[in-house]
Amino acid sequence: MKRSQVDVLIIGAGPAGLAAAIELKKCGIKEVRVVEREKNAGGVPRHSYHPGYGLRDLKRFLSGPAYAQYYVSQAKKAGVEISTSTTATDWADKQTIKLTSPNGLEQVGAKAIILATGARERGRSARVIAGKRPAGIYTTGSLQQASYLEDLYIGKSAVIVGAEHVSFSAVMTLKHAGVKTVAMICDKQKHQTVIFVPTIMKLLYRFKFLSATKIIEIQGDVRVTGVKIEKNGKESIIKADTIIFTGDWIPDHELARRAGFAIDESYKSPIINNDGQIPNTSIYTVGNLILPIKGADKCAIDARKVARKIAKKIK
Repeated sequence: MKRSQVDVLIIGAGPAGLAAAIELKKCGIKEVRVVEREKNAGGVPRHSYHPGYGLRDLKRFLSGPAYAQYYVSQAKKAGVEISTSTTATDWADKQTIKLTSPNGLEQVGAKAIILATGARERGRSARVIAGKRPAGIYTTGSLQQASYLEDLYIGKSAVIVGAEHVSFSAVMTLKHAGVKTVAMICDKQKHQTVIFVPTIMKLLYRFKFLSATKIIEIQGDVRVTGVKIEKNGKESIIKADTIIFTGDWIPDHELARRAGFAIDESYKSPIINNDGQIPNTSIYTVGNLILPIKGADKCAIDARKVARKIAKKIK
């Protein structure tokens, strides 16, 4: 098994992880390595083609792929080592991570470790919804990958479950894939995004928005045929061949749990101090591993602040 040592090891090459790595190099930290389980670095923005990224951190208006590429190129330019197709599987000790990749097994020790593993949307199975398991069920992330990266057939008509900012991103992705959004439903009394977004999106894309609405059952055997919903005590059916489950985020906290770190019971995120540090360790967190969910640019800005604190302690 290969063994190596770096100054700072970062798990996750999304905007937060890469922003932290770039800032560490700017602060004079020599050996900074980022590991990423996907084939390409850049995180979720890689397959989120709508504009709106980079406003707060870069003062630019970029598409997701352009935003991701900016951080990847800047990290490489700064001399950050980025290892893709590399998964952090466990801890050898509190300062050493076990990795696996096509090159084999490896253990990497570090003076500081940053967890930038982010969060994922809660899929159908985690929401415990009745019905069979027909084709045509996605999360926003899997939809974007299937549409933008793989150019797969998605469907003809869709119901979106959830009304967070990412839910409206799903509407645009469906339009790109040639799919009509017929309805967006959420169990809350109102949406959870910027106040003007739902009004504009409903005018542009012509879909029904149903708040305080619960999805009861997914219908269809081989392919989705519709969803049974309940609103104001009455049940009805919306016909569609595609369902997109959006938002309702779960932090990717597996590494933190395996280490036995305390977890916040409300958000299921590791408990940290004001420096982003897990108490009594040299382990830090950045980005959406710590919920509630934040925009990519806010994650990048916060990651820079944590990186500067780490650099000061190391130096």
